Formats: sequence, C-alpha cells, structure tokens
Amino acid sequence: MRRDTWHRYAHIPTPLYLLGLLIGLPWIRNSADPKWILVHLLLLGAITNLIFVWSSHFTSTMLRLPATSDRKPYAIRVVFLNIGVLFVIIGKIQELKILMVSGALLVVISATLHARSISKQIGNALPTRFKRIPRFYIASALFLILGATLGGFLSQGPKGELKYQLLVAHYGANILGWIGITVAGTFITLIPTMLRTQLPEHAEKRGYAAFPWLILATLIVMVGALLDRRMLSAGGIAMYIGAWLFLLSPHFSLLFRRNTPFSIMSTLTCNIWFLIALIMMALNLERNQSWKMINERAESLIFMLGIGFALQIGLGALSYLIPVVLGGGPENARKNSGVSERLKYTRLSAHNLGLFLLVLNYSRTVFLIGGALVALSLVLNLFLLASLHPAKRP
Repeated sequence: MRRDTWHRYAHIPTPLYLLGLLIGLPWIRNSADPKWILVHLLLLGAITNLIFVWSSHFTSTMLRLPATSDRKPYAIRVVFLNIGVLFVIIGKIQELKILMVSGALLVVISATLHARSISKQIGNALPTRFKRIPRFYIASALFLILGATLGGFLSQGPKGELKYQLLVAHYGANILGWIGITVAGTFITLIPTMLRTQLPEHAEKRGYAAFPWLILATLIVMVGALLDRRMLSAGGIAMYIGAWLFLLSPHFSLLFRRNTPFSIMSTLTCNIWFLIALIMMALNLERNQSWKMINERAESLIFMLGIGFALQIGLGALSYLIPVVLGGGPENARKNSGVSERLKYTRLSAHNLGLFLLVLNYSRTVFLIGGALVALSLVLNLFLLASLHPAKRP
C-alpha cells in the first residue's frame, strides 16, 4: 500500500470522532454528563488516534526505517484502541460499569502495544541523529496506560474526595503525560520543519534536557493528587511549565515570525492556551482546600486544554503534514499547501474567539455562540482537509 493511501485510511478515525461530536452535539447536550462525553470523544477518540498515527510515522522517519515496518502492529493496536473507546463511551451512556472497565483495559492494551512497538523499532534502528525523540512517545504511552487505569477506577464510582483526587491524577496522566509529552517531543523538529528552516541552535539539547523534567513533573502532579497533597501537585505543574518553556525557548523567534503559515499560528495559540490553563490550575490547587472545589473550578480549564491546546495543535499540524504525506510531486504539494492555507485567519479567529466565549461563559447565549464558532472552525478545517488532492497513480 502506498504511503498516501495508508495515511488516508489511518486518519479515518479522527474525523469520524470529530464529526460524531458535531453531529451528535444536540443529543450530547441533553445527556446525563455532556462534558464527559465531549472530552472523551475529543481527547480519547480523535486526539489519541491522531497521536497513534503520527507518533508511529515520526518514529519510522526519525529512525530511518521503512514506512511499512510498523503497519501491521499499528492496525492491531488501533483496533484495540477504538473498540476500547467505544466501550468506554457506550458504557458511560448506558451506565454499564463492566463495559467501561473493559474499554479502559483495551486502551491499556493498545497503549502497551504502542510503547512496545516503538521500543522494538528503536532497538532495530541504526544510530541516527534523532534516535532519542521516539523515547518521548514511549514515555507518553506509559502515561496513557496510567491514565486509562485511573479511568477504570473512576468508572466504578468512587465516593467523596477520593473521586476528585483520582480525577486530577487522571487528567494529569492523560493531558500532561500522554498528549503533552508527545507534543513536546514532536515540537523539537516539527516547528522548524513547518517553516522549512534549519533546526535552531540548542533545540535538541534543551529538548532532551527537558524530557526527564516533564516526566517527573507529571508524576509529581499525579502523586500529589493521590496522596492529598495539593501544594505538591501545584509544584509539579510549576515544574512542568518551566520544562515546557525551556524546551520551546530555542523556537521562540520562529513562532513569532510574520506571514507565518496556519500550522505555526495554531502552534503559537495552542501554547498560549496551554500555559494559561496550567498557570490557572496551579493557582486553583493553591487557593482551594477541597479537591471537589478544585475540579468544579477547573471546568473552563478543560476547554482550554482540550479545544485550545490538543485540538488546535492537531488541526495545525495536519494542515502541514497531510499535504506532505499525500505526495504527488512538487506541483501537487504546492497545490495542497495552498488549499490548507485557505481562510486561515477565519479558521484561527473562529476557533480562538469561540473558545474565549466558552471559557467566559457569561451567559447561555454567549456560551452557545462560542460553541458555534468553534464548530464553524472545525467544519472549515475538516472540509479543507477533505479537499486536498491525492497523488495521481502512475
């Protein structure tokens, strides 16, 4: 199977989850726990599938292995993943705890297979310049295992403060560990690649130096929550912010260039939302005595992290990466790049203004307008991605 054909098939789950989110929104709003369903459709469904695709692709690219070396194992773990996601969501809707636990177990299995496959590829590869970057993907997959395990415990309905402590640890593992560390490792080379410029000085060195601190910080956030130590979790978030900025620091001049493509503008705005959310979460942990109160006051932060950070970096990266993998020669690549840049200011403005209104949540009307703007941005992005031209067969 050709590379462009494989990528078209491999990306099918992500838009399906996003379309399911858009089409099912009226029904989701009337469900017992709409925010839970929205978060899991977006982060566990769409974003996790996207991470599986691109961490596998980047691993083979960085290690200079054949693109076909991981395709069969990939298909197996993606089947486990998506059956697990569906079990978790259906189990939540139908209040079937056994189905939710089964789904969490399947997600754990898929993440374990993902980490094992990348580890084997590293072991089979010859020395290359970027051989250390796939280690980010192994570490992030291990956090997905922890996050899914905590999700399994949460599905059984723990009571009192323990429920909210588990929730904070669950969010920490999945957002800071699974999504955050994956994105951090990818940023080292992807940001200059999107601008077609050289890797900045110190980018690799600082990225590798930040790696263990990101892992340690995420673990501290989780341990602080599980041991009922709010200030420990707040300290972990502060450490994470420091490591994140240290990793990004060589790229600052690239992010603030003029006339930048949509992918870079999305990267800049997603980082702004991410850092704002982390700072507010650290303050939330410091100021509130109850884990229940911490969770209740962190609802807007979930929008920032899910829509502002995870979804926005996903859409931005796809606007650059899909034209690249579709191939078809320089002419087709230029045509596809032009398509992916259409309405970039409209898409970016609708996404971020809509998110701001969701976070503001001043009134029901303001909230609905915000949701409509984010939905508009998502529809435009999906339409343009679907409009890209595949390579012509010889």
